[in-house]
Amino acid sequence: MINALNTCLLTALLVSVTAQAQQQRWFEVELIVFSQTPAATVKEDFSTPVKPIKPGRAYDLLTARYQPDLTAYFNALPLCNGSETPAFEFQLMPLLPQLMCIFEAQPAPWQQHSLFQQANVIRAVPFPDPLPVTITGQGKHVEQPYLAPADALQLNELAGKINRLPGKAVLLHTSWRQAPVTERRAIASRWFAGKQWSQQFDYWGLPVTDQDALLLNEISPSDTHLVPDDNDAATTTELSSTASSDIGLLQQIDELLLQLQANNQLVPDADTTLATINTEQIISSAVPEQVWQLDGLFKLHLDHYLFVNTEFNLRVENAGQLDTVYVRQSRRVISGEVHYLDHPHLGIVLQIRRFEPIDESLDETTTEMPVIAEPGQTN
Repeated sequence: MINALNTCLLTALLVSVTAQAQQQRWFEVELIVFSQTPAATVKEDFSTPVKPIKPGRAYDLLTARYQPDLTAYFNALPLCNGSETPAFEFQLMPLLPQLMCIFEAQPAPWQQHSLFQQANVIRAVPFPDPLPVTITGQGKHVEQPYLAPADALQLNELAGKINRLPGKAVLLHTSWRQAPVTERRAIASRWFAGKQWSQQFDYWGLPVTDQDALLLNEISPSDTHLVPDDNDAATTTELSSTASSDIGLLQQIDELLLQLQANNQLVPDADTTLATINTEQIISSAVPEQVWQLDGLFKLHLDHYLFVNTEFNLRVENAGQLDTVYVRQSRRVISGEVHYLDHPHLGIVLQIRRFEPIDESLDETTTEMPVIAEPGQTN
């Protein structure tokens, strides 16, 4: 009776797991994004405000690829202090430290990041500039979107032909795998490529001015109360911290005023009071920190059919300023076919293919069954 019950439970579990695996369908998406020079007859209007694209909770498959988390490596590094071994050791009472001290278990070096003051080091690896065109990953299957390996790229020849055409330049060629869900539950993925303009322009396309250097130059070195000496180094450090915080606050105010002026949202009246501004018009810090040549979102969802929603900002340098081309497109696609989303400034080629993930845990546990020889037979 117990064996029969166990057999029924095991069968029900296997059926449930099989049904769940069949319900979750995985797809492999290959994407090619390229910039193109529009025809002379196309007239773009760049006077409209920049349409910000906020990543929000979108999947970011690129940042971890370029900026891996090195916290554990930094915490495991030895201290830079000199040797603490004394020049002479007192040997008369060797048991005294063991009798008078209380020994406690100490955390490992990689666990001490919250116990001591952090070192002033740059922990993030800088992004390459420009970014590589082809982006691939390890290909190890996980239960969330992940980059596909290099052998998954099947449109290499097409990408090469596009790149050789006059006026066209491939910015991004990548492939990733995901299990699409309904539009209400779907989460977009963020993609950026090309050149980084963060040193020359801000997110709104305005030239970047070195506000920190300007304010620091206004503080004369002849002011004796700001000149460090050997007697009040602590006071100097405190003043420097205060000045840095003030400079950062003033810079944030200046950037906000520039953003409002650029978007025609700063409208003073006769009494020099500001008009009421909708909170949605004030862009928060949710916009990306880096200004990339291409930056946007790609969302794939499944509602009986496959649908693709793309939203990209393409930056175009023009006479000392950075113009922005906002491209938003939606398309119903068929798996296995190559689709093209056209725009005068931006072209998108994509192919979505069915993908059957391999359960690596089953491969590791599966072993060859031994062959049992029948009586009278020899191996």
